[in-house]
Amino acid sequence: MDLQTNDGENPRPYRCFQRGHREILALPPLPPGEGQGEDTIGADAAVDRSYNACVTENWLEEEAASGWVFRPPDPPPGILIGFSGRGATARDEPSPTAFLARRFARSLSTDGLPIVRATQVHGSRAVIVREALGPDEMLDAGECDILATALPGVGLVVQTADCVSILLAGVRSIAAVHAGWRGSARNAASAGVAALAQLDETASSLRAFLGPAIGACCYEVGGEVATQFAGKFLRGSCEGRFRLDLAAVNRAQLEAAGVSAEKISAYPACTRCGGEKFASYRRDGSDAGRMIALIARL
Repeated sequence: MDLQTNDGENPRPYRCFQRGHREILALPPLPPGEGQGEDTIGADAAVDRSYNACVTENWLEEEAASGWVFRPPDPPPGILIGFSGRGATARDEPSPTAFLARRFARSLSTDGLPIVRATQVHGSRAVIVREALGPDEMLDAGECDILATALPGVGLVVQTADCVSILLAGVRSIAAVHAGWRGSARNAASAGVAALAQLDETASSLRAFLGPAIGACCYEVGGEVATQFAGKFLRGSCEGRFRLDLAAVNRAQLEAAGVSAEKISAYPACTRCGGEKFASYRRDGSDAGRMIALIARL
């Protein structure tokens, strides 16, 4: 299982930036069948966020036997949506994501739910799950960061420890998206919307839920990362570094892909400075643990 850090060392500058800065948040939604894009994208508006203030959207928080559970107050009927708090496994556990996802499903009273997970690689490749799974089955969809399905009774999960998790609910299909800075630079949120379009879902019908992620208060990046994002999503920091509002980036990408702003809900606390109930690689390194985002049509 890939447990690389959420941002790690900054990459070398992409060759496409040798001609200057490009905004990265305004590509149109990807056409069906396209997954990875290396071009940049732009957006019209950033969202001011107040990290670690009260949860203004009245998200529900509860501490279950297996840890914290975060849920939006009004999920679509028949759709299970949940984000776990920090969870950890033994170091010899073959798949931390599989273990934590199964435990989280039990805490949501869905023991036996078939679950599909991804081997996350910080990209924008989508996998559409079309074949039914057996009870309690755990399927690894391979190297991807977006999962989508129209099957009922199947859970889709992604794991995070500072990155943005996005759960998308449509009329007949669902998707789960993992978006760190690399995935965001490749417009993973829009790729999630495009994957659902292949299942005959329209962007205007979607509701999007963003789980706990690192905030602009704490997410410091170098210039090589900053040049891949529109300036409106950045704040100046010290010694030529910047603070990136990753959640606002993904919110803007969803809007650019056709999801209505009023249908996007985000848990606002910062994982790094919001407390031990959140998993944060920036804060705790290899001891960060992971959080699970789970969506299913029941």
